[in-house]
Amino acid sequence: MAYYRLKGFTLIELMITVAIVGILAAVALPAYSQYIARGKRAEVRAEVLRGEGWLERFNTENNRYDSSAAPNTNPGFTARFGPVPSTGSANYSMTLVVTSTAYTITAARLNSMVSDACGDYVKTSVGSISAPNATLDASKCLR
Repeated sequence: MAYYRLKGFTLIELMITVAIVGILAAVALPAYSQYIARGKRAEVRAEVLRGEGWLERFNTENNRYDSSAAPNTNPGFTARFGPVPSTGSANYSMTLVVTSTAYTITAARLNSMVSDACGDYVKTSVGSISAPNATLDASKCLR
């Protein structure tokens, strides 16, 4: 009489595997989401820095941050800087408040970043950086 050995998994083995995968997913998914959000924050900080450089060059050439033709605005900045990233779904919207001697660049959260605990990103002409409406410690958000 020949015995045939059945191959396969028992229900208990399958349930243990599903439980392990569930635990790993519960740990990995929030970490991955934070990793993606950190990358998006770095992208907007780089774009704000690029905008700041553009404004400083404008000030060097014109001896003012705003446009002499339209005081308290800078159409050149508005034309170059806006949603971040510039293609696809925007995560931040950059705005400028400007006078002839000072400026404030604000990157406000949009879409997938609206609930980001680090809030919006603000940089001024005197070099101050802040994260208004952040629920996390700002030192963790601004690095």
